[in-house]
Amino acid sequence: MIHRLHDFIIWCSHTWWAVALLFAGQTGTMRLMSSITQRFPAETAGDIPFDMQNTLTTEQVFSQLAGYSDAAFSSYYRFQALDFLFPLFGGLFLAAVCAFAVRHAAPRWYNFAVARNLFVLILLATVFDYLENIGLLWTVSAWPAQVQAAAMLGVTAKVAKLTCLFTSAGLTVLFLLAAAGRWAGSKLGRVKG
Repeated sequence: MIHRLHDFIIWCSHTWWAVALLFAGQTGTMRLMSSITQRFPAETAGDIPFDMQNTLTTEQVFSQLAGYSDAAFSSYYRFQALDFLFPLFGGLFLAAVCAFAVRHAAPRWYNFAVARNLFVLILLATVFDYLENIGLLWTVSAWPAQVQAAAMLGVTAKVAKLTCLFTSAGLTVLFLLAAAGRWAGSKLGRVKG
């Protein structure tokens, strides 16, 4: 399974329209989630969905749930349905862009990464996002019972997701800059020669 997923990432990194479709999926789901987020404070005590709060604590989860209306619970479930699609599109998009960038910036590193299926590691943020969603969905659906383990899973997975996301996005940007520099250097070398 990991090998097939990695092969799909590599295929996407060679196929512009596949990357465009992943980007469209990511952007489309984010727009829908953003529209729910904008309406959400009116349905709660002024809070936005947990998934959009990067400094969320378990204590905040339970205190915010106390302010949820029936409409807020319904909106949160719709938000969660989208948030199972968004990280998949986003993770695959980032992995494909990273593979493209590494291939053009550092071909030896690219061959090393391909031989070991390393571009799949970029999807760790997606895995942690799913764990966050499971924990928070469990917490919301169990309310008014306060399931500490569920809230802790959601909050801890959120921290892990953000760590993996910032690391992989940062590396991808660095490799994109290196690839652009390498491309510009090759163009300047041709002009001088």
